[in-house]
Amino acid sequence: MRDLWYSLHHMSVFSAIFPVVTIAALGYASRRYNWLASGEAEALERIAFNCLIPCLLFLGTATAEFPPDVDWHFLFAFYFVVLLVYLLGMGIGRLVFGYGIRELSVFGMGGAYANVTVLGVPITLELLGDKALVPMFLIISIHNLLIFSFGTVLAGSRNEDGRTLLAHLRRVVQDMLLNPISGSLIAGAMVNFLGVPLFAPLQATLELLGRAAIPGAVFALGAALTRYHVRGAISAATTMVLLKLLVMPGLMLIMMRFVFAIREDWLQTAVVLACMPTGISVYVFSRRYQCGETAAAGAIVLSSLTAAIAISLFSWLLGVQVA
Repeated sequence: MRDLWYSLHHMSVFSAIFPVVTIAALGYASRRYNWLASGEAEALERIAFNCLIPCLLFLGTATAEFPPDVDWHFLFAFYFVVLLVYLLGMGIGRLVFGYGIRELSVFGMGGAYANVTVLGVPITLELLGDKALVPMFLIISIHNLLIFSFGTVLAGSRNEDGRTLLAHLRRVVQDMLLNPISGSLIAGAMVNFLGVPLFAPLQATLELLGRAAIPGAVFALGAALTRYHVRGAISAATTMVLLKLLVMPGLMLIMMRFVFAIREDWLQTAVVLACMPTGISVYVFSRRYQCGETAAAGAIVLSSLTAAIAISLFSWLLGVQVA
């Protein structure tokens, strides 16, 4: 235990995470104490998520070297664990909290939906370097599509209008293509696979914008957290956080190493991404169906505050050396 404590506080992983946490805290303080007005914070958020991060992801995927032997078992293993945690969360929500089907869809998503873009991209790249780009691209490119489709099917399972549900699923696919983050990943992959050369001045521009992506996005996320509060439903929110930060990365490590035998660098990427806090999109989903909003908001805040502990712990278990 003493060695673990020493590792968590003195290893390079802590040094890598510290700037991210500090920048997020500065963003939170800037909005909390009105150094930034609400409109200014929202403008910064739009710039970061609609421009800077997409530029970083597009350039990364467009210039990444995809291995000729992509192990597609990796994707199956990752989302198999996501599904297990989602279903486990639903079981707990039913047995412990007595939730109905719509509340269960939100509760399960709160334990299984990781913030793989806004926090996942900067922290994973900081810890693992460019070797994480390809597996991270594979995960992020279908993350929203799969999880939101599953949640939508659950939440609408008692909806007698099948056409409405089908239209909703079609809109999820459309949103994935038009969303700046997932759209930039898909566009970058197409450029890469088709062998389209990037215009040198354009690549230099994207590189310059990409340098501002990580600090800008993390700062904006910190400011955005002021919109959510831990009020009520503490037990439900805490349960979602435990599922998200302990159960999910733990199962990810076990399944990928001992069941699917995934290569080590891709395994590390999956586990680090699994350690990310509950994504803000869970709250958006809960608002859409008008259920579980308080628990979802609480899980987002609590997991964001404690994710650094989970990231440090599992990075130590993986023997991660900062790139």
